[in-house]
Amino acid sequence: MTRGLLAMLSLVGLAACDGADGGDDVDPDLVDALVELHLADARAALDTVEARRPALAESLRRVALKAHGLDSAAFETRLDALAGAPALAEATYDSVETRLVRERQGSPAPRPDSLKAPPAPGF
Repeated sequence: MTRGLLAMLSLVGLAACDGADGGDDVDPDLVDALVELHLADARAALDTVEARRPALAESLRRVALKAHGLDSAAFETRLDALAGAPALAEATYDSVETRLVRERQGSPAPRPDSLKAPPAPGF
């Protein structure tokens, strides 16, 4: 497993140990970054050359973090902050999971034109 995934799983474990409600809102920017990191790891895991996977994962993770104005140190700081708010960590990871499920399912395919309107007379 990758470092980021392990960190998030440990945060979920911490969240499960604390029943306190967090009054804070989930940070959508952090959710976006986490989703992209998970997708980067998945893309790297699918590479056909196993020896290339770790370097590819690291490269894709750097690109994903940079796209969100983060580096690995800033990202780790954000995760550490979540560790201090277990309910927020759980809510954040639930949001990540929801987004990943949507990504996996994709948007529904548009209906073919032939199904949008009744056939023309004579067909």
